Amino acid sequence: MTLLQSVLGPLLFVIFINDLPEVCQDLCQLFLFAADAKLYKCIDNSIDSNLLHQGCQSVLEWSDKWCMKLNVNKCKVLTVVKNNGTKSMYDYEFNYDSNAMKLEHVNIMKDLGVVMILINEHINEKITKAFQMLGIINRNFVDMTELTSMLLYKGLVRSHRESANSVCCPYKVGLICDLEKVQMRATKMVRGCKHLSYSERLRFLNLPTLKFRRLRGDMIEVFKILNGLYDLQVVPTLIRNCDTRTRGNMLKLLHIRAKYDLRKYSFFYGQLMHGTLCQIMLSVARQ
Repeated sequence: MTLLQSVLGPLLFVIFINDLPEVCQDLCQLFLFAADAKLYKCIDNSIDSNLLHQGCQSVLEWSDKWCMKLNVNKCKVLTVVKNNGTKSMYDYEFNYDSNAMKLEHVNIMKDLGVVMILINEHINEKITKAFQMLGIINRNFVDMTELTSMLLYKGLVRSHRESANSVCCPYKVGLICDLEKVQMRATKMVRGCKHLSYSERLRFLNLPTLKFRRLRGDMIEVFKILNGLYDLQVVPTLIRNCDTRTRGNMLKLLHIRAKYDLRKYSFFYGQLMHGTLCQIMLSVARQ
């Protein structure tokens, strides 16, 4: 009975809240993932702000109607602007029984394990946790074999660090080097590898660099998007470059210029820049 409830529970809950996005579709957008809901709207003036406020109130009324009380203390307002010094001039609140409960403004927010806005903060947090996990492994496992070391590293350290790589892939040299230090430390813990250089340790353990794994993972995602293996409504649109005036291949993507480095090195724009690598990574993606 417990197994049956654990399987049906999430499915029944998704069915129960399936109509939640419809209550505010004319006012703002609502992104829903399991029990996490995010209201979003581009604010240009007070009219847009009022529409977003009405969307918040519609969600509150829906939750009261279906006996799902909101935890207002966990509801935050995150403003995304080009100028980091710009503050939001609009406040939002939930009206509970004629009592206005104002929502708190925050600069960063963690969503599905990813620190939003400040990617550097997210990466530094993952690096700290990776080193902590390496310390736990080093203290609790003595005289590990090569196989044991790699299984522990891949299962407890590398997998944790590589979560949400497509969203928060670093492009600054300093962050890339800081991430690589995690694998440097892990490979040095393997018996017989302490006195080898990093490149020699990678060859001995048959490991690629973390930078290569991130690029390989992005190429696999591009392969899946181009071949329709994902729902096209929830993935970025990759436009193919059909220009035949220059040499290339049918998998070459149209390059779009970006004004800001954050957008330029993001997954979408970054893969347009590396679009010609799709054919090279094709065989890798099929493995």
